[in-house]
Amino acid sequence: MTTSKKFTLFFLLVITVSFILSYFLYIFQMYLVSENPNVELKPFTYSKILSRTTTIILFLALIWFRKKIDRMSIVSLGLTRFYQRKRELFLGFIAGVLSLSLVVGTKVIYGVSTWSPKEFFLSDWLLSFYFLLSVFCIAFVEELFFRGYLLQSFVKEWGEKKAAILTSIFFSLTHFIRPIHDPFLLIPEMIGLFLVGYALSYSFIYTRSLYLPIGIHAGWVYVVKMQSSFVAPVPHDLHWLFGGERLVTGVVAWMFMFLFLYGLKRIFEQMLQKSETLIG
Repeated sequence: MTTSKKFTLFFLLVITVSFILSYFLYIFQMYLVSENPNVELKPFTYSKILSRTTTIILFLALIWFRKKIDRMSIVSLGLTRFYQRKRELFLGFIAGVLSLSLVVGTKVIYGVSTWSPKEFFLSDWLLSFYFLLSVFCIAFVEELFFRGYLLQSFVKEWGEKKAAILTSIFFSLTHFIRPIHDPFLLIPEMIGLFLVGYALSYSFIYTRSLYLPIGIHAGWVYVVKMQSSFVAPVPHDLHWLFGGERLVTGVVAWMFMFLFLYGLKRIFEQMLQKSETLIG
């Protein structure tokens, strides 16, 4: 059986189990809310439960799949030599934070957001630290699957360029495993997420390691999580240009993503030339 077929069956099984388990978790949650009317509880939406459940099941299933079907270790997907390459994780995080912060800054400059940092109390500092841990967990699981397993498997069958495109399409589509009321509203977000996935795919291709894409991914998600603590949206009609709260849904964000890809390419081309010169 080809890798594509194995992946398709594996992915369909994970999604099916996630939908079923999420439904029962949602029903149980709503039961607890109805049974405790005097307790202030804020229930999660079904979409939020589905997203978290899928992430957990995907991670556990990938460990099983890798060991039982592929007969390989998870570390072999691109997590070797941590102590030698941990700098890539840190630099990737900084690059992710700075690049997406430029998008936020551009929105402030053009008046579609306003700079309004709130006062931080202990609870806010604890929440920001929780976000920091959670974004690395999210980035680790998603990069392990999309760039660690999926991209590398597709590269063997179709080469780097096609594999990066296909992986990015899957990466974009899997973020919409939820009830959709108006598919046309999701097109800008799909384009943005495709570019995000493409950049992360090439950060792996250039380094042959997951540490850089994990760091970049975590940095981007951290800015998305923390932006409400520093800026406030201003009502406007230029959503196609500046996007919404997700930050990757407008032309401005896409331009920065292209610049990020170009910068990434130039950096590794220069590194390759330098190494060739030293060898020569």
